[in-house]
Amino acid sequence: MASSKKLSKNNLATKKRASLLNHLRLFVKSFFQQSHLARPSLLVAYSGGLDSAVLLHALHQLTSEIPFHLSAMHINHGLSGNAVDWVSFCEKSCADLGVPFQYHQVTVDTSSGLGMEAAARDARYQALNTSVADFICLAHHQNDQAETLLLQLARGAGVKGLSGMAQVDMARRLIRPFLHCSRADLEVYAEHHGLQWIDDESNADTAYDRNFMRHELIPTFNQRYTSITKTLARSATHMAEASEMLSDLAAIDSERVVDVTQQYGAMQLDQLALLSKARQGNVIRLWLTNNKLQTPSAALLTQILQQLQSEKTDVSIKVKVANNLHVMRYQKQAYLVDEPEELATINLLWLGDEVVVLPNGSKLIFTKKKGEGFAYQRGGSDIKLRIKNREGGEFFRPVLGRPRRSLKAIMQSSEVPPWLRSQMPLIFMDESLVIIPDIGVDVEMQAESYEMGLTVRWESAIA
Repeated sequence: MASSKKLSKNNLATKKRASLLNHLRLFVKSFFQQSHLARPSLLVAYSGGLDSAVLLHALHQLTSEIPFHLSAMHINHGLSGNAVDWVSFCEKSCADLGVPFQYHQVTVDTSSGLGMEAAARDARYQALNTSVADFICLAHHQNDQAETLLLQLARGAGVKGLSGMAQVDMARRLIRPFLHCSRADLEVYAEHHGLQWIDDESNADTAYDRNFMRHELIPTFNQRYTSITKTLARSATHMAEASEMLSDLAAIDSERVVDVTQQYGAMQLDQLALLSKARQGNVIRLWLTNNKLQTPSAALLTQILQQLQSEKTDVSIKVKVANNLHVMRYQKQAYLVDEPEELATINLLWLGDEVVVLPNGSKLIFTKKKGEGFAYQRGGSDIKLRIKNREGGEFFRPVLGRPRRSLKAIMQSSEVPPWLRSQMPLIFMDESLVIIPDIGVDVEMQAESYEMGLTVRWESAIA
């Protein structure tokens, strides 16, 4: 009976080894085919631990039948006294396999406020991203996915956070071939092939959230729910599908809500109001992430929605979403406004150039047109135009027979957003304001139909 049980266990182990390698083979072939990759280069993020040791060895096994370039990178975080030994171990392991090896020394910013785990992860990914490989292979498996889901639940994450890690992340060049394999599958493979690996002593420290989930919480769950890691990983897959559908819905809503012709895209608040609260939040998340901003927290999203929906349209709204980047509202539209820390001084003499780049990064485009704009030839060759900042107290008369008006009143009636008014360059002749770009020319200097005129267009450096 004992020998029968042993034979059964051996058969199971053989099946697991074959299943792991076959799973990897099918994934790699399918991924290469779908991505139209003829002979890609794959970089294994090689810590030297069990998981990455199995990934490196198994991928190396496939190089004889599937054409791809394989290399490995080890990241030395400098957080352990054994770090130097780990580098040597990883280098020798790669040399034994004939796999090109490189390592990066990184400095973990412990004062970032992210916590040690997150700061080390950020430093690690920054180093991996220096690689020119087509894709970076990570050895995350089903158990890691289950831990990630629990961590996100503990943090109160939304659907996107609860979707866990993606098996393929094209934007960041990341693939996780073992994401649907269990840790036990990797252990069986490693034992059969006699692999050696590093045991990082920090993996036992339950002061770290992930280790607490791994060593305390999941084993407790497992006493009652024996397939808990598989079940949690499956839930993450369901959340990933739900997240994808929400993204599709946000894209549909965005087509009528967001005006993409404007920098960063301007949100049409009357169209936004037609959506349910949930869809409003959904499309705002997409608006921000499309502009390469972090997904807003629930508190920040609530603040943005409350501000945008305020009935007091004359009240200035300014919600910070990144360094110097704010959500602001004007004339039933919401904008992402990149405000400079200080106003750049502008004081330039126009020398006849068609394009003038200003100190604040914006541009003035000068175009000569008959019968339009500023009659620049009327004053002869002595005429001088100076480009300056708004200083306050400027007056302007764009229409014959009407009184001179303050620049402030003209900008308000021309619906220039408040944050652009101080940035807008003005053009003076002597001490008189004669051109407000995109708005008009002082009535005394407007070109007649027979005169050559000068039109001036301003391209702002901010939204």
